[in-house]
Amino acid sequence: MKMAVIDIGTHSVLLLIAQKNSDGNITVLADEATLTRIGEKMGSMHVFIPAAMERTLAVLKKYKAICNRHGVEKIIAVGTAAFRKAQNAKDFVEEVKQKTGIAIEIISGEREAALTWKAASTDFGSDIMVIDIGGGSTEIIMGPRTGDHGPWTKSLGVGSVLLTEKYGQDYDKLCEVIENELQVFPSPLEGEGGRRPGEGALVATAGTATTLGAIKKKMKVYHHNEIHGSKLSLDELKNIIADLRSKTIEERKKIPGLEPGRADVILAGSLLLLKTAEHFGFKEITVSDRGVRWGLLYEALKIH
Repeated sequence: MKMAVIDIGTHSVLLLIAQKNSDGNITVLADEATLTRIGEKMGSMHVFIPAAMERTLAVLKKYKAICNRHGVEKIIAVGTAAFRKAQNAKDFVEEVKQKTGIAIEIISGEREAALTWKAASTDFGSDIMVIDIGGGSTEIIMGPRTGDHGPWTKSLGVGSVLLTEKYGQDYDKLCEVIENELQVFPSPLEGEGGRRPGEGALVATAGTATTLGAIKKKMKVYHHNEIHGSKLSLDELKNIIADLRSKTIEERKKIPGLEPGRADVILAGSLLLLKTAEHFGFKEITVSDRGVRWGLLYEALKIH
């Protein structure tokens, strides 16, 4: 069966079309990402604004056409942080259903974290910590502690879009706010699953992490397979951040590997990754190109 998964985040809309072969392997037929920023101005207005809904609806219509071309039999679509916050989210979900036939499920933060964990642990094993930097929130996820039935997660109420809309490119303020958010952890993982600082691997997923991986490799054309599983040291990340700080938003748009639509939010996202890695004692980051959409696919296809 050919199936499609659509992940509508605060900043981007992701499409994955795949099928499971008779040998159990997965063949990817399409893997698309489009920046629509459905969460534009969410920090102050708590509703989807008309322009953001129009951009997102247009992309969903395009994605439906791609699904039709591939003969997709089932579409699973989810909305995450922005949908949980927007007062008119259900109205938009209904409009999408009427105009595209795509039914969007608004998933909880716990469900989002479980799907992110499913994708990362399937690919990288369970001895990991996962950071999922979204536009509207950031999740820190680890495997279940003894006696627990699901992954352990904490959600920080900051993401790359919300931080940028509130603090712009103010480096010192961004650092201060992020460091304050991380104080919910009394000390690096002490008492939270019994992990020691820097133990295991830190896996970073979502657009900030994959963009940083592409910047490191100076990618003019993005290649999923080259980014997934690639490594980024903290020194490399600090060098990228220093370069971002030295440039205006317009100048950043010329950096190979950086989509122009992320030029304004990449500094906040990069600092979220750096400060989290430092807080938990990691010296290196493993980049994952497979987030919620892959968790949904693995779950639907019963891949462990």
